[in-house]
Amino acid sequence: MESKRTLLARFVTATLAMTGACLAAAQTQSDVHRDAATRNVGGDPFMTKYARAFYCNLADDNNGIVIEARGWNNQTGTGSNAQYRIPLTQIFDDVWGIGNHYVFQYMIKTPDGIVGVDSSNSAAEFSTFNYPAMQSLGLSASFPLKAIFLTHGHGDHDGGAKWALDNLGARSYIGSADSAGKAYNPILIDSTNLSMRTMSIGGKTFWVLPTPGHTPGSTSAVLEVTDHGQTKRVLINGGQSMTNSIPEVAQYLDSIERVYAMASVLRVDGVMTPHIYWDGEGEKLDQINATGRTNPSQNIYGHETVMRMTAVARECSAAWLTRLDATRVLPIWRFNTIEFVDGNPTPTKVAAKVQNGWGALANQKVTFSVAETGASCSAMTNDMGVASCPIRPLRPHKDNVTASFAGAQSAGFVDLPTETAAMACSNGNCK
Repeated sequence: MESKRTLLARFVTATLAMTGACLAAAQTQSDVHRDAATRNVGGDPFMTKYARAFYCNLADDNNGIVIEARGWNNQTGTGSNAQYRIPLTQIFDDVWGIGNHYVFQYMIKTPDGIVGVDSSNSAAEFSTFNYPAMQSLGLSASFPLKAIFLTHGHGDHDGGAKWALDNLGARSYIGSADSAGKAYNPILIDSTNLSMRTMSIGGKTFWVLPTPGHTPGSTSAVLEVTDHGQTKRVLINGGQSMTNSIPEVAQYLDSIERVYAMASVLRVDGVMTPHIYWDGEGEKLDQINATGRTNPSQNIYGHETVMRMTAVARECSAAWLTRLDATRVLPIWRFNTIEFVDGNPTPTKVAAKVQNGWGALANQKVTFSVAETGASCSAMTNDMGVASCPIRPLRPHKDNVTASFAGAQSAGFVDLPTETAAMACSNGNCK
């Protein structure tokens, strides 16, 4: 016969199991995606503080952080809000920015003029701050403001467009779905064509991508800039916050997924976000003004970080959509990383590990390839997420090896692709 202590232990164990089952059953789809957003951060405290908190603000019942940020929007640059005003700041070799810690505008110098990104809150702000800033960058009759790219039609982004047209003759480009009633005679970007394409704006090439959801005509873009003499590609997000409309949030989710694809294809590794608090760019701008530009610039976050932030934004938007519509079931996006085991590959060991915020990724194919010789091989990951296979020949200090995971999809998960590259060496952990 069982002792009272044994019976009690069995009762406690059964009770804990039932409690765990109830908690698991109580977890909503929204909770699952919020958790995924947290896991996709990868433990990065900066991303947790900004991208994770702001993109998930609605699903987290934390919209107060956005409301507080809107309080920073200041048109005069005087009084108690003067601290939120950011002076003209050089971000890249050919890009400067100005604004406040809520909304920011960019000025790109080209060989024969300036191209703007967004036009501030109002005519008064544009004439008081942006116009003198452009003059300091050489604005003149022979070096004009050639055009302005507008991310969308909200007044805090296109408020100065009419002044720029009337006083500088500068036309603004905007998504066609946001163009109704605009007095500044904008040039239209077709919002019904959701494909990525290039277009010349003021002689500067933009990769544009209509991304409805924040507004019907929100448009994201990728831009090539120069940073310490190096060409870099940066992402301009067309709109950050979401509404309470299920169809609009569904559009927003689709737009984020297409932005991810665009940033991946174009190998984006920097940001120029109009609402600079969403991804922490405001803190980076403060660093530039306090201690100067770093090399690479503070706005070059790195390709993996930009992609990780976008995956976080996708999961936050999925969390909000599934909260608004509890019947909707969406797969979880998992951001993966891959790294060579024990440092660099060697002639006797080529192995890489694939993992994510849920752990190691088992039974997935990893392909290894050598750029210089064309040699390649593939292997499946084991329970530890490690795949290994020989590549012959592999020359130390001459051959660059790329390890790539093409991604995978199941009913519940989308495992995002990832790759890494390193020079082969003779004993691992070589520079």
